[in-house]
Amino acid sequence: MKIRILALLLLLPSLAPAQGRGRPPAGDSLQFSSSFSGRDGFDARSAGASAAFGLGRTGGYALSASAGVEHHRTWTGGWFPAEVYDASFGLRAAGKKWTFGAGARSNSDRPFNSASETDINLDASTVLRRRGPHSVMFGLNYSSRRSFLKGVPFPYLSYSYTGERLTVFFPFALTWKFSEASSLQASYFPPKHFSLSVSRKFTRSLTLALSGGIQLRQYLLAGRADKDQSLFLEQTQAGLKASLTPAKGWEAALSAGWGFKGRYYSGEQYDEHRAVVRTGAGPLLGLNLKRSF
Repeated sequence: MKIRILALLLLLPSLAPAQGRGRPPAGDSLQFSSSFSGRDGFDARSAGASAAFGLGRTGGYALSASAGVEHHRTWTGGWFPAEVYDASFGLRAAGKKWTFGAGARSNSDRPFNSASETDINLDASTVLRRRGPHSVMFGLNYSSRRSFLKGVPFPYLSYSYTGERLTVFFPFALTWKFSEASSLQASYFPPKHFSLSVSRKFTRSLTLALSGGIQLRQYLLAGRADKDQSLFLEQTQAGLKASLTPAKGWEAALSAGWGFKGRYYSGEQYDEHRAVVRTGAGPLLGLNLKRSF
């Protein structure tokens, strides 16, 4: 346990992506999503919307904001809530040397019901050294309700390389364009978020991607007797996604895949497993529509 914490303190770039936040995408955008999961013992229907937009510049900083909400309706036959939400918003100020971020996230059956259902995240980072494609960054992150080391502000170091065909951010995100039309993407963020994707652009408007990954979601349910307890949902999946760009600024994506066996459980942190319920496998379908401005 001590070795794991030490590694996180030294290497963790930002816990925002690990908790599902991350930096807003470049440029203004609006996105709608819908999905269906037919896993045995965990049927689910989801719908959501998200937006990212610039707020202008002030004092040498580029300001941006992001927000999103997703509703999940589930049929499990177990103690998992019939309805839960993923809701978040954040602000970011990016300068030449420093970047600051602040946000709030509430994954709950009653989002933002109180402080007990809300995760407050603060982040500040600076570039220590930049030379050619290489850069080293230092930062400090605080999260009030993350799934490990909750409420503990701590420093982190990260390294990035940006080349013509290869981009690496450690730890850990990688994009490798191994041909003019094909690329590979991989990412890992603690405690348990991993994704791998291989994509190929067949025409100007059509891209196909084969992807898979594992995700651990944390929910803070309202009305729970022990406010330190969380609900964790762990799911693994793989599938194929077809992305179509019918016109400039528009993108539609249809995905189909398979959800493997998973589980949900309660605990004070992600590696404490109480009341574990295992779920089966089943088909997945998804539809996304994005408008970039």
